[in-house]
Amino acid sequence: MPKKIGTIHIKWVRSGIGFSRKQKDVVRSIGLHRLNQVVERPDTVHFRGLVAKVSHLVEVVAPSEASTWGGVAEYKILPAAAAPKLEATPKKVASPVKKATKAAPAEASAPKEKPAAPAKKAAPAKSRAAKSSAKPAAADTEKPKAKRKPAEPKSASKAEKESKSKKGKK
Repeated sequence: MPKKIGTIHIKWVRSGIGFSRKQKDVVRSIGLHRLNQVVERPDTVHFRGLVAKVSHLVEVVAPSEASTWGGVAEYKILPAAAAPKLEATPKKVASPVKKATKAAPAEASAPKEKPAAPAKKAAPAKSRAAKSSAKPAAADTEKPKAKRKPAEPKSASKAEKESKSKKGKK
C-alpha cells in the first residue's frame, strides 16, 4: 500500500490519568478515543503542535503495513462447468459371497417405508362438576389455623425504653 504524502500516524501510548484536563482534551482533539489506538492525520503545523503538547502521552509511528493474510480469499468460487461432479451415494463393492446367492427381488431393493406413527388419543375434557367437587375435598384435608399468641404486657416494654433513654443522656 503506497504511503499518503503529507500524513502522520499518531498512537496513544499512555493513559491521561493523573494529568491535567487540558492534556486529556488535546488527546481527544487529535481524534484518539482508546489507548493504543492509531489515527492518521494530515502533517500540518496544527497537528504537530498538538503532538508536541502531549508528547509524553502520544507518539508518531510509522504506518502499519497490511497483514499478509489480507489479500487471501477465505474460499474459492468455481464456475459451475469447472466444478467436479460429486456422486450422491458412494458405490458399494459387492462381496464374493453375495455373487453366489440368488439376486434379491425388486421389492427388497426398494427403500423400505417407515410405518406411520400411531395417532395420539385426545385427553378427556374435565367437566365443571368434576372441578368443583375437587375443591371441597381439598378443604377437608386442610389443618385448622393456629391461634396467635397473646401480646406481652406493656409494662415490661416501658421499662426497657426508659433504661435505653437514660443510657444516651449521661
